[in-house]
Amino acid sequence: MNDFIELRNIFVVILRKWWLVMLFMVAAGAAGYLYSQAQTPIYEAKTTLIVGDTIQNSDVSNSDLQTSTRMALTYADIVRRYPVLQGAVTELGLPQSWKTLRKNVNVTLVDDTQLLEISVEDPSPEQAQSIAAEVARQLILLSPANLENLGTSETVQFIDTRLANLRTKIESGENRLSLLESIQVDDATPDQLLTLQNEINTLERLLIDWESNYTNLLRSTQVNKSANYLAVIEPAQFSSTPVRPNTLLNTLIALLLGLSAAVGLIFLLDFLDDNIRTPANLVELVGVPALGTIGRLAGAGPAERLLVNQDSFSQTSESYRLIRSKLQFMLTEGPRSFLITSPLAEQGRSTTAANLAVVMAQAGFNTIIVDADLRHPMQHRIFQIPNEGGLGQLLRYPDLKPSSYLKKNAQIPNLRILNSGTLPPTTTQALGGGLPPSPSELLG
Repeated sequence: MNDFIELRNIFVVILRKWWLVMLFMVAAGAAGYLYSQAQTPIYEAKTTLIVGDTIQNSDVSNSDLQTSTRMALTYADIVRRYPVLQGAVTELGLPQSWKTLRKNVNVTLVDDTQLLEISVEDPSPEQAQSIAAEVARQLILLSPANLENLGTSETVQFIDTRLANLRTKIESGENRLSLLESIQVDDATPDQLLTLQNEINTLERLLIDWESNYTNLLRSTQVNKSANYLAVIEPAQFSSTPVRPNTLLNTLIALLLGLSAAVGLIFLLDFLDDNIRTPANLVELVGVPALGTIGRLAGAGPAERLLVNQDSFSQTSESYRLIRSKLQFMLTEGPRSFLITSPLAEQGRSTTAANLAVVMAQAGFNTIIVDADLRHPMQHRIFQIPNEGGLGQLLRYPDLKPSSYLKKNAQIPNLRILNSGTLPPTTTQALGGGLPPSPSELLG
């Protein structure tokens, strides 16, 4: 329950200055939006490479997969190093160093795969795409997948020529073998049969040799599609929308910062504020329980705010009677006097004193209200009686009889009023005459 009350008090403090929260949030949100609009848009391009031949090869072992995964980590590190980035800078003629380019190049390993994703950021989407593609190409040039690592172009051309010749020989040999095997040998002599068989055997051996040579040469021209194989599987592409600045995100963050700053300022102002705004503040300050809370009374003048001129069943009237009941139960040892005061003028102490005296008198208590406000007396105006004498005269002339200055109220039989009376030019002169009359002297 206490936690709920504390939380409620926090919300009350914030809602009391809701305009400050709105002001800070609007200002911060506008600043975040304008800041985002002033920034240069940054675009991103991505390309994806695969390490290993797991897609092309149907016979893949766990060892190949583990090796490909480790090689992917190695390639990811190589991407942002000098050989690759400097090669891209040189090839594209970029007006920046490889170290500057490195800040805009990022590498990501796709979880549980041999995929390597290279991303590049640049103010120009086309430039970002070109850099991403060139970085991937430079990485492949450093890998065994590069065909240039197989030798010079003349060597490659020579192998291609030999492959074409072997392919021609194999086709011709197969045709000749088919022809020899289809020859009719019914009328052939033994020597002819022997010659034919020898030619078939020789041709078969040649075909075996040619096919073996062809296979070996073909294998040497192919890229080494092993665990160290590297190839682009997704060409570089750029996004049509910039990745930075994120105007919506920046604006939301600015709004949250504005909200936090406003709440912090509100709590600081509340901490520095020594005004008493709630009964709980009063109880915490003075260390005694509050008797009750009284609302504002309607009425243009002091007399109109007296309870006898108000609705007897109103909330304010009930509040005064509730306070009277609490005082009645607290005071069981005879009559008591009450001092009703406030730190500043015009805070309702005269009206409160008058109405509390009214409800006490209505309950049957013999009640006297003394107007001790020597600077700004109000009780004679509230009860509409002449201020012809009172406390001021008793202070200046202690020998006077107090009861002679008590005024009765026709509407409230048990209530008498002691006005402040006429005063000298300064209140100091009035207080120098002696002590005010005691309650027993007033009642006597």
